[in-house]
Amino acid sequence: MCLRPGPVGIGDDDPTMTDLLSRPAASTARTEARAAPPAWLTGVLAGAAMAGAGVLACMGLAVVVWLSGDGGSATAALRAGATAWLLAHGSGVTVAAGTVTAAPLGLSLVVALLAWLAGRWSVRIGGTTDYVKVALTGAAVGGGYTVGVGGAALLASTSDVEVPLLRAVLLGMALSTLAAALGAGRGSGADRAILERLPEEVRAAMYGAAGGVAAFVGLAAATLSVSLVLHGETLQRMLGSLNVSPLGGLLLVLGCILVLPNAVLLTISVILGPGFVLGTGTSVTATAATVGAIPAVPWFAAVPATGSHPAGLVAVMAIPGLCGGVAGMLATRHRSVASYLEACRRGGLAGALAAVVLVVLLAATAASIGPGRMADVGPDLLACLIVAVPAMAGGGVLAAVGFRLAVRP
Repeated sequence: MCLRPGPVGIGDDDPTMTDLLSRPAASTARTEARAAPPAWLTGVLAGAAMAGAGVLACMGLAVVVWLSGDGGSATAALRAGATAWLLAHGSGVTVAAGTVTAAPLGLSLVVALLAWLAGRWSVRIGGTTDYVKVALTGAAVGGGYTVGVGGAALLASTSDVEVPLLRAVLLGMALSTLAAALGAGRGSGADRAILERLPEEVRAAMYGAAGGVAAFVGLAAATLSVSLVLHGETLQRMLGSLNVSPLGGLLLVLGCILVLPNAVLLTISVILGPGFVLGTGTSVTATAATVGAIPAVPWFAAVPATGSHPAGLVAVMAIPGLCGGVAGMLATRHRSVASYLEACRRGGLAGALAAVVLVVLLAATAASIGPGRMADVGPDLLACLIVAVPAMAGGGVLAAVGFRLAVRP
């Protein structure tokens, strides 16, 4: 009788075959682990690339302007583009006539967004989730970015134009490192873990304050738009006096977009009451304005004429209380409260925190935009803080209590 050999099975009882099958998977895992670069290295490279992209974009735009003009040199255009990019970090520039320290906050927001994306990308590539490594990744992005800032400052400085190197490096490092660290925390999930460790009232106040700030910025932008419409004739005269070419018109639109956050923040200072000064001889508050010679910037066409404002415009002073109410309602809605005392505490804290954040943002507009009479521009920060905190905290308390009444069992 002939016995035919049966098929050989491959199963868990065959250690040789199991080992052979597991080796490729283990080898692949080790290869992937070796292929993933450390997060700090990707952070440095991302920061340097971000700096290079920013300065090259501004320099390229400056060269386009130079090609459409009649004078100057390509080298001067490149230096002008690098200087414009450095102004976004608040570095300032000193010329023979004076010092300009105003930053186009729209460009600053672009820099912060790029740093945030660089930090998030770095931790995802490196697979980093540890808190310390996440912070180091943010610092690495800031370090790589700062090298580019320092190089651009050296390139832009001449015997006639001086860019403060130390100020440019420090402010560039602070902005990029903070934004990159936030992006790294978001990409790794560390931000959610940190928020979960905070007390519930703190989280609710932060949530409400974010909503209150967003509401205030939106209403301020709407107020600025309405004021521009009401002063349409002034805007037309200002644009007519500029007499720009088609390319100049496009650059003017781009410039207006980049300084729009500045205009909105100055509008917030007016809504709060104390207002702002625009050089010597010009001041705008919630109730009156004194207007002297102002730069031909289209947003400044919204500045009212000298005298007292109409009653309808004064009504915008109710906005701080309303936005404080938004903050208080969101803070109470974030998690149900057990008592009216807790509602008052949460609403007041959210409104006060929103007020402090707004005043910190207003500080970014305090600067010089030119020599002579334009050397002092910006709001009265202390007066804005004194007005904003009680108004928004009070609105937060009232809204939180009202919301508690509406939803109580």
